[in-house]
Amino acid sequence: MSKLSNWNLKYFETGEWQVVQERLDDLKVAGILYNPSHKLIFRALEVTPFESVRVVLMGQDPYPNHNLATGLAFSIPSGVSEFPASLKNIFKEYQDDLHYPEPTSGDLSDWAKRGVLLWNAFPTCLVGKAGSHHWIEWEFLTKEIVEKLDVRGDCVFALLGNYARSYSKYINNSPIVETSHPSPLGANKGFLGSRLFSTINSNLKEPIDWRLS
Repeated sequence: MSKLSNWNLKYFETGEWQVVQERLDDLKVAGILYNPSHKLIFRALEVTPFESVRVVLMGQDPYPNHNLATGLAFSIPSGVSEFPASLKNIFKEYQDDLHYPEPTSGDLSDWAKRGVLLWNAFPTCLVGKAGSHHWIEWEFLTKEIVEKLDVRGDCVFALLGNYARSYSKYINNSPIVETSHPSPLGANKGFLGSRLFSTINSNLKEPIDWRLS
């Protein structure tokens, strides 16, 4: 947890975290894979330290495909050429909103390095089973992250989908941008056409550079 020290999260001293650890340990002992791999669960918090966060881009849970989950919400490894449907819709909105060409890579780590916390409300799931780790114990962590950033009042919360949007009740001091989830089931219910990226930037003193290679 040394890489997360800058976040100073009390969650990691709680019984809820102990329960999560025990469940993940049980899966490991049973040889059951979950996403992302253990070392990547908190990668979003590591790549985007607390003091660097300018935008929280929150989704639901990791990609169920083990080869796609990276610990950064919606991001995939740089060498993967076939983009998952949610990412395709994100890139469609990116092109329509910002008029940039379609990125050649689905690796969104450049956004994370520029202050965009790519966080999933539920940081893990079983391989092949989206929504399988909607544990209340994870909710305590996401709630603390949201509340801790909201106290600052200087970052934008972009909440994509119903699970992410449920955390709006903990946000009192910061701008909120809400859309449906970019998955095929939700993209046409408010995500596509939302002008997500320019709307986020309109709520920031210094806009995010969203351009990807």
